Parts: sequence; structure tokens; C-alpha cells
Amino acid sequence: MKCPGCTSDMATNMVHSIEIDRCPSCGGIVLDKGENELIDSLGLAHVIEGGVTAAHEHRTTTARCYECERDMHALKGAGDVEYDWCDGCERLFFDRGELTAFDAFVDG
Repeated sequence: MKCPGCTSDMATNMVHSIEIDRCPSCGGIVLDKGENELIDSLGLAHVIEGGVTAAHEHRTTTARCYECERDMHALKGAGDVEYDWCDGCERLFFDRGELTAFDAFVDG
């Protein structure tokens, strides 16, 4: 799978039986439908992002789902944290730092 943010090849890792797609180049994370809720319930966002606490640089390009070959929709969640969503496969894409920031507002 290609990274929706920078088009590099994603690496797959297992974290507590959840398959996480992470970009080794930009640090972006792709979550399949339902994985975000599981990560939230297990409190794993900081583990998945490796303890990232710094704010991320905002991407100026539109994220692209290379599984569906469509542009993703930029959304704002809790705390105005931006992330991207594919309306085809319902994957979520978090730029580096967004998943941890989103989790902090959801749990806070």
C-alpha cells in the first residue's frame, strides 16, 4: 500500500493483534474501518505513534487512497485535529502526530 500523504510504501506492523500500516518516510498511519475504535478502547495511540507528542507539519496536498484510487476527505475531529477519510473503503489517514493528538482530546 502507498502512503496517502507522501506516496512512499507503507510498512505493516502488528500491535496487540491490530495490523497497523505506517509510513516509514513521513510517519503517517492508515487505519482500516473499525481499527480506530479498537485502538481507542485499548489506549494504544501513543504506542502506535511511538510516543510522538510534537505537533505535525500540515500537509498542503490532498491525501489519496491508493486502494480505492480516490482523493480522501479532510475532516476535523475532537480538538480540531485534522485527519483524512476515504468514502470508498472508509480508511482513515493520520499524518504524524494526529492520532496521538486526536486520542488526547477523545480521552480528555
